[in-house]
Amino acid sequence: EHRLAVHRNNVRHALLNVLEAAFPVVRQLVGAECFTATALAFIARHPPHRPALYEYGGNLPVFLAAFRPLTELPWLADVARLEWARNEALFAAEQEPLTPARLAAVPVCELPELRPQPHPSVRLLESSWPIHTIWDAHQPAGGSLGAVDLERAETVLVWRQNGTVRQRPLTGGEFALLAAFVANCPLAEAAGVAGAQDPKFDFAAALARLLSDSALVQQF
Repeated sequence: EHRLAVHRNNVRHALLNVLEAAFPVVRQLVGAECFTATALAFIARHPPHRPALYEYGGNLPVFLAAFRPLTELPWLADVARLEWARNEALFAAEQEPLTPARLAAVPVCELPELRPQPHPSVRLLESSWPIHTIWDAHQPAGGSLGAVDLERAETVLVWRQNGTVRQRPLTGGEFALLAAFVANCPLAEAAGVAGAQDPKFDFAAALARLLSDSALVQQF
């Protein structure tokens, strides 16, 4: 029994370290002691089912949304979703991105039916809360907490570029464009969907930025 207790304690400690590494901003937001207590409650109810520590913690955002001691922080679960998206992006498969040169090599007559796909690391998040701004305000060189407006919703793109996880907020048109690519829409149709969402949407500029970010791959 003593040896099993030592083993259980070591497992809990290891899983706590995993959660601390995956959700550093959530830990800052609630404080170290509260995070530890919350994480241990999560670990007790959601033990790992696979021997891959980097996969552990994906259920924490849902757990936080229903965890009564933290219901006064309704945006916390979505911040956790953002941090888990960053974790998924870090460990996602690699694939050669679609570059401006590769796109330029496609015959003009074939461009409308081209079906770009988001890079395997891409994650799209839609929240009623300013989750990117909250996250950014808790980075060493991030923005000011005074810039956080809890009345503002945000959509966020998370992806990995050259081994580094990146994120940025999206306009309504950009989010619609990427969502259309996720749905395997051809280029012309995706542009129309984004334009319907935002009449001022600059399709050429948005596509150029996604190519520069290495956020798209070509579907063959």
